[in-house]
Amino acid sequence: MDKGTLLALLEKFRQGGCSPEEEALLSKWLDALEQDDSVPELSAIEMQQIKKNMQQQIWPDLTVRPRRIGLRIARVAAVVAPLIIGGYFAQQYFRHPSRQLSHSATGWETVKNTSRQLQRVVLPDNTVVLLGPYSTIQYPSHFPDNARPVKLTEGKAFFDVIKDTRPFSVEDNSGVRTTVLGTSFTIEASNALHISRVAVATGKVQVERQGTQPATLGPSERVTFSEQSVKQDSVAATDLLAWTKGEIILRNATLQDLLLTIKNQYGITATTALDVHQGNYTLHIPATMTLQEVLDIIEKISYRPKIHFSMQNDQLQVN
Repeated sequence: MDKGTLLALLEKFRQGGCSPEEEALLSKWLDALEQDDSVPELSAIEMQQIKKNMQQQIWPDLTVRPRRIGLRIARVAAVVAPLIIGGYFAQQYFRHPSRQLSHSATGWETVKNTSRQLQRVVLPDNTVVLLGPYSTIQYPSHFPDNARPVKLTEGKAFFDVIKDTRPFSVEDNSGVRTTVLGTSFTIEASNALHISRVAVATGKVQVERQGTQPATLGPSERVTFSEQSVKQDSVAATDLLAWTKGEIILRNATLQDLLLTIKNQYGITATTALDVHQGNYTLHIPATMTLQEVLDIIEKISYRPKIHFSMQNDQLQVN
């Protein structure tokens, strides 16, 4: 049930005009919300504001009582619903900042880097983003008063975040969210390879994905999320920032690391039946090299497994 339908139904219920079928629908919806434990914990200030806003929208006059619904539903609707609904829509706000409840919500900008060069993007708060080749980010035209949400829908980006009292968060399509106040870090996200990676250059960040414990990362620390695993390790600061200076550096990299680098640098997704967690590859090459030159080098240095690349119908095969 979308927000507009829900509010219309609650207003109709408040005035005592719900049909038995509508009362049953409302009861079913409230039952589902009561059993839903996915609503995140909010601060007292956030919850109070949400409660106030929702009460004004749903029951401007709290002395009016519904007449055609059972005692249990009346009690839930009159007392619990503003908090539950507020929490529900707050969840939608924090998970999907473009769906703000406020009428002052602004549109979102989309920046796609379709070249092999880095693209510099300045966000509304003056945070600087170095957007990697074939990468895409989205952000509001104007950040709201209580948050600075950004989406990395594909690729790789380095964020040098301006310090602000509003939390700065970046979320990718897999649901991995990184939250900071002021720091610098890199995020990599590949929808095709089902990989999300966060590495910190300065400061601290909190990284979380639904179903996992939040991880706090400091300088030179990184975390990698794949479909069924979470790996936390460290990376040298020079290696972490090398791609922003036109270099590709990998040390003791797995085949998965290689495929992610190829995807981020050349916009090519590779497929393989090999175990992507194997391999031990070290590379230090200029980012100006062509894809074929890089593939030739990787073939020569690869072992355990020894790999070979072939292009079929614009799809890179690894075997």
